[in-house]
Amino acid sequence: MDKLVLVLADGLRADTARFYMGYLAALEEGGRAHRTQFPCMLPSLSRPLYATLITGRAPIEHGVVSNDQPGVSCGETLFHQLMQSGKRSAAAAYYFFYEMLSGERYHPYQHRLAAVPTAGLGAACWYHADEYPDSHTLADGEALRQHYQPDFLMIHTMGSDHAGHVHGGGSDAYNMAARVLDMQLALLIPRWHAEGYHVVLTSDHGMHPDRMHGGTQPVERDVPFYWLPHDRSRPALPLAQRDVRAFLARVLLGAG
Repeated sequence: MDKLVLVLADGLRADTARFYMGYLAALEEGGRAHRTQFPCMLPSLSRPLYATLITGRAPIEHGVVSNDQPGVSCGETLFHQLMQSGKRSAAAAYYFFYEMLSGERYHPYQHRLAAVPTAGLGAACWYHADEYPDSHTLADGEALRQHYQPDFLMIHTMGSDHAGHVHGGGSDAYNMAARVLDMQLALLIPRWHAEGYHVVLTSDHGMHPDRMHGGTQPVERDVPFYWLPHDRSRPALPLAQRDVRAFLARVLLGAG
């Protein structure tokens, strides 16, 4: 039975990952990781692209086209598909995901640990502050993995996005956020591999030096995709962001 951890590093540019994430580069040099990149869908904004990653549809198709659509569902997702196949899923992620899966507004004092069983999500830990540290999100995700033993675990970190909005894409602080995430993953990926989990790392969008994204320039659109298997398997990597859902489904279910 294949299991998988998806690390969704919010706002991480493809070039930043390539230049500043040395542990991932070491795995790639050693033949234990495989990397590609592709432009994100448009608009290059978070909530629309979260929906794209879990539905496999473009924003203009699934209808989530702005960050300012609280409580709007994105429809059927990868989590639904896995549930229908008897797979267990968990997530440590930003509250936008809760809203898109549940179809209701997120309330921090009510939904912090709310699962969304009707959407196929059996366990979750949500955060609602953009400055919530990546170290905490990773710890939340690992606690869920240890306690619930999901087949699919999504961990969504915000460090790069927050640093980019405060300091700009390509700034020292932005690059440091990628370095710090890489050093934390160096401690977790071997643990996940030892437990039989494949790992995927990708992003929703990039970050412009002007501290924003949403446009069409490569720095706002080009995102990394890393396949980090626990064995030597090497499936064909996705060619576009909308193909990520199908790729994850193939790994977990053996079908698109």
